[in-house]
Amino acid sequence: MDLSLQMIQDRYSIQRHSSFPSRHPCQPLYSCDFSSDGLIVACGGLGGKPFICNVETKDSVTTSESHSFTIFEVRFQPGSTIFATSSDNKTVKLWDAKTLERSVFDFVGHNGTVSSLDFHPLGGILCSSDTDDVIKVWDLNRRIMIDEFKAGGSQVRFQPGHGKLLAVANKNVINIISFPTFNLLKILQGHVKDICSICWDVSGYWIASASEDEVRVWSLMMDGECLYHYPSNGKKLKSIIFHPRYHNVLVIGSLQCMELLIFEVGQVISKRITDLPTTGLAACMQNGLIASTTTSNDSVVNIWK
Repeated sequence: MDLSLQMIQDRYSIQRHSSFPSRHPCQPLYSCDFSSDGLIVACGGLGGKPFICNVETKDSVTTSESHSFTIFEVRFQPGSTIFATSSDNKTVKLWDAKTLERSVFDFVGHNGTVSSLDFHPLGGILCSSDTDDVIKVWDLNRRIMIDEFKAGGSQVRFQPGHGKLLAVANKNVINIISFPTFNLLKILQGHVKDICSICWDVSGYWIASASEDEVRVWSLMMDGECLYHYPSNGKKLKSIIFHPRYHNVLVIGSLQCMELLIFEVGQVISKRITDLPTTGLAACMQNGLIASTTTSNDSVVNIWK
């Protein structure tokens, strides 16, 4: 049994590919995301300035302009070098990773801290959520707000592919909302503590969620049934993504470490990758890379494969 477990863990092992020390090492990074081609990683955190890493050239740069407060989330527009940042200063900024002198545009209108955002996979639309439980819908071509509604929103994520669904983490449940009609279709319940991170698998039928004390995996093909449940065993979980190459593997970030959760033949197997405190995670389907950000004093962006 021990040998079998070791073989499974080794099969899915990942290694550090490269590292990018932040220009501001005492300012933790909370979020990161890949461009669609996997060549650029954009990050944000306490300093309010996006930190951009070029995976190919190994160069990195911090923007001149900044939010006046902390950046909570960074997301790339699919198929583009444009990315968006959400902040404590109630704004959403658009940036172009090719021209970082200043932001491209500022979306203003939230009354609370903008905690999360996501681009529609087919383009043209950006959703952002705030601490007043308001989700705003922005038209990227006309650069105006076209809709808003209350649905919670500590994190928002569009369904991959056609983007017909929007998953919204609302305290300790996940609301599944239709797009663009914004009807509440389903509520995924089971977490006790508030959910801090959610993600879709590439098929758009599974959702993984993490609260501070547990991980859950849900199937929309099985009417929102919880397929897997994994307690944190004392770790304080912060982020979760599906592995870009193995759809039965999750990557988990916590204040204690980064680890893999492997779903294999009716069991859940964990494998610790690093003891670095990990808050932000991103994956790229194009090249199979994983990015992680840390809350340590080093503030390093690590790339894994």
